[in-house]
Amino acid sequence: MGRPKTVQSSGAKRAYPVTQRFLIWLSRPLLLAGLMLSIPAFYLLLAGDNELTRTIGHSLYAMVAVLIAVDTWVQWRKNRFQERRSGKLILDVSIVFGCILSSLPSATEWSLVEWLLRLALCAAIMMRIATLVLRHMKPSHLVQVIVLALLLLATAGAGFYWLEPNVHSYANGVWLAFTTIATVGYGDIVPSTPASKIFAVFIVLLGYAMFSIVTANIAALFVEEDEEQLEQELHADIRSLSREVHALRLELRERDALLDRIEKQLAQVTIARVPE
Repeated sequence: MGRPKTVQSSGAKRAYPVTQRFLIWLSRPLLLAGLMLSIPAFYLLLAGDNELTRTIGHSLYAMVAVLIAVDTWVQWRKNRFQERRSGKLILDVSIVFGCILSSLPSATEWSLVEWLLRLALCAAIMMRIATLVLRHMKPSHLVQVIVLALLLLATAGAGFYWLEPNVHSYANGVWLAFTTIATVGYGDIVPSTPASKIFAVFIVLLGYAMFSIVTANIAALFVEEDEEQLEQELHADIRSLSREVHALRLELRERDALLDRIEKQLAQVTIARVPE
């Protein structure tokens, strides 16, 4: 009863090996969910013009702190016997404390110190997202990277549609997101509010890295094709050499067998000629 299940699971592992390696960042869903929720939490506090919106933003920050704290505790339990502490674990702890502070009630108008602290927290969160997701992207993940880039573009379009008053449709939001990510800057639609300008900064930082990886992966495909052809030729040469070595071994074995027979025959002839 257990054997077919094992065969099925091993077959499933071989079904989509590239996708499984790409989606390894989903092995930490609590951390990923917390990092994603911190983005709307920041903008709910920044663009919130009523008490309900700000309360939701503070609540989201509290939820982010709980999710990342649980994930950090689990990772610490796994790695507590290691001599070297991971810098990512320290970054996660810093994000937890920053989210706890952000969940506390604050004034409607942020002071300069509060602006700097909140932007530092946003930078740490974006850095953690990059280390969690972007580091697993390889040339073999081109399809998955393109899907992720399109998802980023669609999400950024929705963000500009929400934050920018000059954007009157979702299509215009996607267009502004694309021109921002591509650093084209046509100037037909530009961010005008502090919330949309800060959003544009982080979209440029994250989106430019994402689309640079897409471009690099497309270029790497051509190099990979040449490498695959060279590897195939090398494997063909190795197989040909293996066949030649095998044939040579067979020839040597036949020669050794022939020499053994000749020695035995000579020994018999010598014994027969010896006088009694």
